[in-house]
Amino acid sequence: MRVTEPMKLSIDTPALVLDRQKLRDNIQTMQAYAEQMGVAVRPHIKTHKCTHIARLQREHGAIGISAAKVSEAEALVKAGMDGILITSPVVTEHKIARLLSLLQRAPDLLVVVDCVANACQLNDACRQANLTLTCLVDIDPGVHRTGVSYAEAQGLARTIHNHTHLNLAGLQCYAGNLQHIATFEARQEASTKAMTQTASVRRQLLESGLPCPILTGTGTGTFDIDSAIDGITEIQPGSYTVMDQEYANIEGCDQQPFNRFHHAMTQLVTVISANHDTHVTVDAGLKALYIDPTQPRIISHPGLSYDWGGFGDEHGKVTATPGVPLPGVGEVLELIVPHCDPTINLFDRFYVVEGNQVVDIWPIDLRGCSQ
Repeated sequence: MRVTEPMKLSIDTPALVLDRQKLRDNIQTMQAYAEQMGVAVRPHIKTHKCTHIARLQREHGAIGISAAKVSEAEALVKAGMDGILITSPVVTEHKIARLLSLLQRAPDLLVVVDCVANACQLNDACRQANLTLTCLVDIDPGVHRTGVSYAEAQGLARTIHNHTHLNLAGLQCYAGNLQHIATFEARQEASTKAMTQTASVRRQLLESGLPCPILTGTGTGTFDIDSAIDGITEIQPGSYTVMDQEYANIEGCDQQPFNRFHHAMTQLVTVISANHDTHVTVDAGLKALYIDPTQPRIISHPGLSYDWGGFGDEHGKVTATPGVPLPGVGEVLELIVPHCDPTINLFDRFYVVEGNQVVDIWPIDLRGCSQ
C-alpha cells in the first residue's frame, strides 16, 4: 500500500497498518501450497499476536495454531480456538498448573517435551488431576535452544509413551536459525539436512512400534523446502502473514527475490522536527521499531532512509540521498519494519485498511503474553 490522504487523516502515528486483502492473499497462498504438498498448516501466533488473524488462518484451513507460551495458549482457548500446540517446554509448577487448567478446557492441547525429568513432572501432575496430555518430542536441529539430539529422541519418545498419563503424538523440529540464510541454495541445503534427519527419527519410531502421527516444524523461510521432505506432516510458519524487511532481503527459489508473500503490514511515522539540513526527526524510535541490523525500508518516499540514529526511545532519524529533498514537518512516511514479531509486540492494535480507507481496528490481544 501507499500512504494516502484519507488514511493519514484517520490514523495517528506511529502506527501499524494492515492491508486486509494482502493478509488474506498471504494466508490463502500458504494454505494452497501446503495442500498441494500434502502437509497441514498449524501457523505460529508469535508473529502477529492477534486472534482476529488466527481465526482467518483457521477459516482458510489451518488445523490449529502454534504458540510459544502458556499465556498465548490461554488467550487462544478463551477466544474459542482449538488444535493448539505449545512449542516450548512447560516446566515450572506454576505453569504446569496453568497448563492442566487449560487442558480441561482444551483436551486436544499439545505440548513439546525435551527431557525425561519434564516428562515425569507432567505425568505426575496429570495423574493427580486425572488428565491425559498429548506430547511431542522436541528435537534440537543445532540451534541449542531447546530440544534433544536426534540420537536421544527415540529414548525420550519411549519414556513418554510408557507414562500412564501422557500420549506420544510425534516430533517437533524447528530450525529458527536457518530461516534467514541469504541464498536459497544454502538455506535449502541446511534445512533439508536438519529435517531429513528428523524424518529419519520418525521412521525409526514407527518401525519400533511407537506412535508418531505428527512431525511438525519449519518457518516462513523454509516452508517450500521442508514441505517437500517425506515424513513432514505439518508446518508452523508465522511471518508469512505480514512479512518484513529481513525476509525481503533473502533469496527465494530459482534465484528470484523472496516475494511469494505480500508485505501486508507497514508502519506509519510522522516527521516532527526538521531543523537541520542533514536529517529530519520522526516519532518512532526504539519503542516503536525493534532495533535490528536490518534497517527499515521507507516505501512512501523514494530516496529516504530511516535509522534509529541514537535518537532514543521515542525518535528516529531520516536522511535523504543527494538530490532528494527531505520531508517537511507533519509529513507521514510509510515503511517496512525490519523484524515483524518484536515490532508488533510493541503495539496495541492494527489499523486494518482496504484501499485507502480504514475499515477496522484489530487489537493485538496477545501482546504481553510472555509467561
